[in-house]
Amino acid sequence: MTVQKSRLDFPWKAPPAAGEVTEVTKGLLWARLPLPFRLDHVNVWFLEEDDGWTVIDTGCATPEILTVWERLLAGPMRSKPVRRVVATHGHVDHIGLTGWLVQRFNADFIGTFAEWVWARLSHMHDVPGSSATHHSYLVRHGFDDEDAGRLVQSRRRFIDLSSQIPGWITEIRSGDAVRLGGREWRVIVTRGHAFEHASFFNEESGILIAGDHILPRISPVIAVYEMMPKADPLGDYLDSFPQFDGIPADTLILPSHGLPYRGIHQRIAELRDHHRLRLDATASFLSNPSTALELSREMFPHIEGPDNIGFALGETLAHVNYLVARNIVEERLDDQGRTIFALRR
Repeated sequence: MTVQKSRLDFPWKAPPAAGEVTEVTKGLLWARLPLPFRLDHVNVWFLEEDDGWTVIDTGCATPEILTVWERLLAGPMRSKPVRRVVATHGHVDHIGLTGWLVQRFNADFIGTFAEWVWARLSHMHDVPGSSATHHSYLVRHGFDDEDAGRLVQSRRRFIDLSSQIPGWITEIRSGDAVRLGGREWRVIVTRGHAFEHASFFNEESGILIAGDHILPRISPVIAVYEMMPKADPLGDYLDSFPQFDGIPADTLILPSHGLPYRGIHQRIAELRDHHRLRLDATASFLSNPSTALELSREMFPHIEGPDNIGFALGETLAHVNYLVARNIVEERLDDQGRTIFALRR
C-alpha cells in the first residue's frame, strides 16, 4: 500500500547486491534477499559474535534465495557458523528458512511465542478445517464458490515456501533485554501487521531493527484473516505507535523492506495520516452498502490476480472492522448469507 513521498533521511542510496553485504556499523551487516512476490526483496541482518553469527530474519525457501545464502555464508560471513536465528515475526519471507538454518548449524531459534505458533500453523498442509474455514470466509465476503476455491488453492502454495518450522523456541517478550552481537537490545513487541512482531532497539548505537512494523515507503499489510474475522488489527497497529515515543529522532531505522532511514517520528506521523485517509475513504464508499469484496475493488482498483485480491480483501476488512468496532459502520447478512457493510445513519 503506497503512501506519500516523505522527508526521511536515507544514508544509503542503494542496497547491497545479491550475495554481498553493507556494513551498517561495526559487527552489523545488511544483506538483501530476492522474493518471488510483488514485494520483491527482504532485508536481513547479521550480527557478528565471538563464535559465529546471529541472523535476524531469513527469507523464504526458493532456489534463488538458497543460492544467495550459500554465497553469503561462504563470502561475507567467512564460513563461520550461525549460532542464533532471530525472527522478527512469522510471515514466510521472514521465517521461511529458519528451520533450514537452525538444523544446519544446530542454532538457537529466538522469537515471540505467537509468531512461532502462527508460522507452525500457517505452513502446515493438514490443519483440520483450515481450507473449509477459508472458503466460507471468502464466500461470506462476496466471492462465488469457484473463485473462492481458486483463492484457497492459490494461497496454499505459500506453504511450500517454508522449510520446516523448528518445534521449539527461545521466547522473547516485550521489554526483554537480549544480547546480540555484543550489544544489548530492548525488545519492542507490537500488534497489527502480526500478532507479536518484535523490533530491537540498541540505545548506545542508536539503531532500531524495525522489521515490517515501520517501513519507509509503504505501510505494512494490516489485514484481517479467516481465523479471526472480527479482529481489529488496524486499531492494534495505530495503538502501537506510542511504544516508540522514547526512540530518539536521529535513530537509524533498519526496515525489512526498503532502505535504512532516519526520521522515525515523521514516518509514524505519515503512517497515521495514511490510514486516517483510508478510513475516511472506506466510510465514504460505504455510504452505498456493499460486501467487503466489492469494497476492496473500489479501494484497490488496479489489483489483479488471486493472491493480490486476497491481500486487498484482508486490508479492506482491517479498515472496515476498525469502523465497525467504533460504531461508524454496521454489518448485516443479506438473503444469500453474505456480510453487507454500510455507514451508520
